[in-house]
Amino acid sequence: MIVDTQTHWFSPTLLDAHAELDEYPRVRRSQDGYAFEVAPGRWAPWGPAFTDLERQLEGFAADGVDAVVSSSASFGDVDRLEVGRARDVAHALNAERAEAERAHRGRFYGLATIPWQHGDAALEALQDAVVQLGLRGVLIHSNIAGAPLDSEWCRPVYARIAELGVPLFIHPTTTMFDSSIAALRLILSGILAENPALTVVLPHCGATLPYLAGRIDASHERPYSLGRRLDPLPSEQLRGFYTDTMGQGRETLAFARRFFSDGRVMFGSDHPFFSTERELGVIRDQLSEPERAAVLGGNAERLLGIAAS
Repeated sequence: MIVDTQTHWFSPTLLDAHAELDEYPRVRRSQDGYAFEVAPGRWAPWGPAFTDLERQLEGFAADGVDAVVSSSASFGDVDRLEVGRARDVAHALNAERAEAERAHRGRFYGLATIPWQHGDAALEALQDAVVQLGLRGVLIHSNIAGAPLDSEWCRPVYARIAELGVPLFIHPTTTMFDSSIAALRLILSGILAENPALTVVLPHCGATLPYLAGRIDASHERPYSLGRRLDPLPSEQLRGFYTDTMGQGRETLAFARRFFSDGRVMFGSDHPFFSTERELGVIRDQLSEPERAAVLGGNAERLLGIAAS
């Protein structure tokens, strides 16, 4: 079974909500669907490849992918919306994902969107998405409308995610390297230590953190940093994260496989931004048969509690 753990479907419900905003990053409607302001003043088409789920699933099937884990990627949160509007949009998105799971049973698994900018609203949306709708994971972007992931109002939300036993998937927002800072904040703030059952998925072969882990261990207890020694060390906590294979380099993937604990590396293609077929080829060329089976599907099946049909 092949499970792609990093795919992105942008529901028109989300894009229409973003079109209400007048600050970067903006969305506008176009003849082909939508256009997104990917950098200030620079627009890119967000056409059917991004918004048409049926088309996406047909493409995955043609590439031999059996199941996908789907979220709205960069620019795909509701954190800039007014809280009441964000709550409504999040519920609508999660209901759409749950309906897609029913319509494509065993092939589609959606990550929950919650309004992280407000603790009570986030808890309410989380409960609805996981307990009522049955979604199996939660998405958080690498900052919350500019606020860090260790903001105090988020702590009860992390505790509840841990209680529910679903993984937390980090994804970059408008800056690519922000996911490294986000994950490190979860460690240095003590959030992971407070919630040992919290499972975190850090994408893109762990971003920059595996390569900086020794430096972080050596520096975190210095007076100019945290000022005290963590036990376990930051690198040991980081090794317990899950990651995906979307590093787009043989050396990067090889290092991630050595760094992360056994069973923690999962296939991810970052579709539709990149080619699923190409990323599958990287895995097949580089991994031995037993490891290939685990990375392409087995590790994700275990994490998300899914099984081959």
